[in-house]
Amino acid sequence: MINVGFIGCGAMGRDHVRRITDKCGNAQVVGVYDTVLGNAKQAIEDNRLDATIYDSADALIDDPNVDAVVIASRNDVHLDPLLHTIAIGKPTFTEKPMTINGSDSWKVVEAEVAKGRKTIQVGFNWRFDPGYDAMKTFVGDGQIGALLMAGMRHYNAQASTSYYGTDNVINDTLIHNFDMLHYMFDGDITSVEMKFARMNTLNPNGESLREPQLAIVEFSDGALATAEANVNCQYGYDIQCRLVGESGIISLPDVATPEVRKAGQISHAISSAWFDRFIEAYDREFDRFFANIEADRQPGGKEATAWDGYVANVVADAALDSAVNALYDEAAALADTNQYDLLAGELAEFNSRGNTIRNNDYNSRAQEFNDTLAGQPAKLIGALWGIEEAEYYR
Repeated sequence: MINVGFIGCGAMGRDHVRRITDKCGNAQVVGVYDTVLGNAKQAIEDNRLDATIYDSADALIDDPNVDAVVIASRNDVHLDPLLHTIAIGKPTFTEKPMTINGSDSWKVVEAEVAKGRKTIQVGFNWRFDPGYDAMKTFVGDGQIGALLMAGMRHYNAQASTSYYGTDNVINDTLIHNFDMLHYMFDGDITSVEMKFARMNTLNPNGESLREPQLAIVEFSDGALATAEANVNCQYGYDIQCRLVGESGIISLPDVATPEVRKAGQISHAISSAWFDRFIEAYDREFDRFFANIEADRQPGGKEATAWDGYVANVVADAALDSAVNALYDEAAALADTNQYDLLAGELAEFNSRGNTIRNNDYNSRAQEFNDTLAGQPAKLIGALWGIEEAEYYR
């Protein structure tokens, strides 16, 4: 029996605790940690666990009674636990994204290389979805020849939280698509360009959430792909993918639901819950995680490794940079000479940081910029990252 320790017991973490408890006969949860004590207690109570609540992530990781670690905490606190588990060689499953940016994810890759063994599996669960799995096999067998193009759709009925912002569309939503494109095409992504559609008037988050968004992805061999993100589509959670090869097309099948014939119509229900859409994929990725541990086998192939997590972060970083420049172009078109100079200076400073939100003081600087230009029409930085009270145009 594999003893598992959980870091992060929010909604996602508790669902994974339930999954392991109810469905994984070769693993059991023996310890939990969350910065909110009530979450840790709820995870234990909901699943009737005989488990320890730890005072810190480090204490959980260091406990010799814990054989493997699952990290389901906030994205911005993944890095230190990952480096810790790598250092002591403890197998770890981390939810996506692996970290908040490419530079942090590179530290994870470097740590594994230095240790000489891969121990991290990243939770890109779409790889385990039966539909995507069949598509990967179909492509791998060469049944439609080399891939030329792809079109993906990632739609949510509503944004997951009231503070879900423009950057979350890329870092939390489209990052799934970036990983799947890298996985399906099995090639290097060389560029990504972001476009913003006209805003949905039903978007409750206002200007802090600029969407729908369209990502245009280019590969080193010239193949192209698009990924649409629409997190306020209203009608349900809808995942679509079409791959165009040299001799054919393959599409992701819709989830099978009962066909209803009534009142002169034929209909199929579309769930609004992403948990429901990928429930089998979640189950299968944990089955693989524990099977690898039992077989003393390193992750790779179907399961996403630290390298795959790094690649997804790098693509997301490029998408974030492109998004900033796209919003700048919109704002600059409405600015007078003085406002344009101010905006151009801020954009130059932004781009000089190397990668979008890498500095710890980024949000405070964005707030300062927002306050300074309170009377200006182009409040670019604050609006992009969802600073409270920010408006894109005033």
